[in-house]
Amino acid sequence: MAERLKAPHSKRGGGESLSWVQIPPLPQNMEKLPIETNIKSLRSQLENAGINISNWGTGKAKTIEHLQKEIEEGETVLTTNENGELIRNLNVVSSDIYYISKEGKQYRLKEEKQVFQDGRERKRGLEYAISEKIKADEDPEKAIIRGIEEELGIEGDIKTNKIEIEINTIESPSYPGLKTEYNIHKFKTILNEKQFNPNGYIERQDGLTTFFVWEEIK
Repeated sequence: MAERLKAPHSKRGGGESLSWVQIPPLPQNMEKLPIETNIKSLRSQLENAGINISNWGTGKAKTIEHLQKEIEEGETVLTTNENGELIRNLNVVSSDIYYISKEGKQYRLKEEKQVFQDGRERKRGLEYAISEKIKADEDPEKAIIRGIEEELGIEGDIKTNKIEIEINTIESPSYPGLKTEYNIHKFKTILNEKQFNPNGYIERQDGLTTFFVWEEIK
């Protein structure tokens, strides 16, 4: 997985009765841009849009190479809006992760921190434990199951329920200066006893290590 996302908080209305809706095509005032096949071209595209990338790869920010990989794998599409602004478009799945013990104790998983290969550390206080970018033509439910399997390293049948879809446009902390529109498919997932690790989980990928821990709900 790549980046996890913190969207503005909203009420989780609708419960389990909500049905999926098809994410609409890009509005007529949004123009899909061609996929840049190398870093040099992508850098020029960003600079021509007035985006300063000199601080990418520092602090909480990811590198231009991370963005290039997202584009190549079909996770990110760059567009321009009616004002000519460059927009990063993502379809995302997010899920709360729970475990209920035999004694009836309830636990909720959270991301504790991320540590970059160069030693930089960030704590993001995310609303959801797991978030994953949806690949091109991927079903949202399959995407969240894939994300849970990859990030937590668990196996077996994963019980997850769809909740709602939310659309937000914010400036991503991973790519400062680049506005990002998130179409967020929200889920609730309950792990079974075999999938539950009381010590939490660790994901290592692409020079980034992510730590997950359980919190008891009281």
